[in-house]
Amino acid sequence: MTAIWYLLVLAPFIAIPVLWWSYRRKVAARESVADARWQKLVSAARADPAAAATAVAALETRAAYLRRARTLDPVQTVLYYLLKNSLPDHEVMPQVGLACVLEVPAEISGSAREQRLNGLARHTVDFVICNKALQPVAVIDLPLQEAAAPTPEQDFKSRSLAGADIRYLRLSRKALPKRDALRALVLGG
Repeated sequence: MTAIWYLLVLAPFIAIPVLWWSYRRKVAARESVADARWQKLVSAARADPAAAATAVAALETRAAYLRRARTLDPVQTVLYYLLKNSLPDHEVMPQVGLACVLEVPAEISGSAREQRLNGLARHTVDFVICNKALQPVAVIDLPLQEAAAPTPEQDFKSRSLAGADIRYLRLSRKALPKRDALRALVLGG
């Protein structure tokens, strides 16, 4: 019986080195495979630069994009939650393209229509406030830098949204409105 107790006490002292050795062996195998792949790529680059370029392009396409850490920056996140709490009877949509909010009238066709669609596709807004039927009511932008006069992009957005009877607001990142004032500011009442 005491022999079993000695084995139980010694088991961690035997198992830990065995597990550590197994782990190090697997890491070394992975590193040798990665090193062989790298050596193959380097030798291919020396032998045939065109083939090396295609190999590098194949590697780049695998990791061409990465997931962003955050969809909204901290100021946008605060405003999003303020809007959600201040307007519970409305839907708040962040980072929306202007082409999703506005459409070109059917009377306009041809190259003029394409030009207007391209103009809408180039612009995004920070928040779109919709009623429960998902009809846009207001649009909010948080410019990165405060400007004394509106930029051409902001002017385009303002004119386009005013023509569609959608309220357009530019809020300062440094001084967001209070929760109570936000509802009146967004809905205009």
